[in-house]
Amino acid sequence: MPELLGPAERALLRLVLNRLVPADGPFPAAGSLGVGMGVEQLAGNTPAARRLLVEGLRQIAMAGEQAHPEGFAALTDDQRDAVLERVEREHPAFFETLVRQTYAGYYSDASVLKLLGEDAPPQPRGHRVDPMPLGLVERVRRSAFTYRQP
Repeated sequence: MPELLGPAERALLRLVLNRLVPADGPFPAAGSLGVGMGVEQLAGNTPAARRLLVEGLRQIAMAGEQAHPEGFAALTDDQRDAVLERVEREHPAFFETLVRQTYAGYYSDASVLKLLGEDAPPQPRGHRVDPMPLGLVERVRRSAFTYRQP
């Protein structure tokens, strides 16, 4: 797959992700953890997702330049948050998608899970799935196929 983002866009995405999930004690910030690679890969799956990410980052870059001539990177954390809040209001579909993908990537990372005391990503709605004894499926494994083989 060809690269979706250039170096400047990738650096901006990292800064944005670091504001969405900032570092806290032993927990790394999302951008520093490398969550941006996953966001970029997901966006590369469809033309609509690519447009959404590229256009959203462009909006953040323009809003950052309006706040400071040197752009988003030159802003303080509070100023960055204000820019992101503005983009969230003006482009809610982009921002919702970005936040969802950021959280999914962050909270499924092995190092974050270890810090949380978990050994696997949480299941939907927080349900814990207990390991199943594989002996329970042995009878099914030994049975003949009940469907046509391809």
